[in-house]
Amino acid sequence: MDIGVLTVVAAILAVMSLVAWNRVITRRYDFDGRGFRAWAAVLVSILALTAGGFEFAHHQRQQLATEAIGVLSDVKGASADCERFSEELFNVSQFQGYVYYDDSHLAHLRREVCHSLWDYAHGGQGHPTEAQIIAVHIVAHETMHINGIQSEAVAECRAVQLDHLVAEALGATPEQARELQRRYYADVYPHQSDEYFSSECKEGGELDIYPDRTVFP
Repeated sequence: MDIGVLTVVAAILAVMSLVAWNRVITRRYDFDGRGFRAWAAVLVSILALTAGGFEFAHHQRQQLATEAIGVLSDVKGASADCERFSEELFNVSQFQGYVYYDDSHLAHLRREVCHSLWDYAHGGQGHPTEAQIIAVHIVAHETMHINGIQSEAVAECRAVQLDHLVAEALGATPEQARELQRRYYADVYPHQSDEYFSSECKEGGELDIYPDRTVFP
């Protein structure tokens, strides 16, 4: 179960809100301090609803990322773990996503990746930003690791050729999905480090998973 600082804060505020409103109701005939009790109950309720809204949004983004992973993986329990704000404050890693080999069904995604993925799925398909294009690709890349591919170069190249399937699952038309795929391969892939780049990631190359297809990726 995904429990973070916000989860605890939202739960505490919800309890405080219930207690505050209980006092308002049970002491409604006690005019001494009645206005203060009412305003306190309203304020705590607003804070509880705000925290609950952010918590709900986090789980929505995480569920969307998990569904996107499911497009490319049949691994049981394959899912996404979206970074929370509190985790982001202390995360100095350069990686946008990663999968632990001893917990290989779970893709850990940076907070900005999950936000960009959500934005892409909710109106960004026609004119995606670079961040949204990369977010779609990162989901595909980390799914390759979930599927058992450990080599970064192989996972990267396979993801390059499967990005369009994730994009379509997030609401893109086939044409929009292919354009996203082409943009990543043309604008981002050539600048990857040696660990992620392969000269065989091309039409007819050793990493071409669709050798009968004449257009790459």
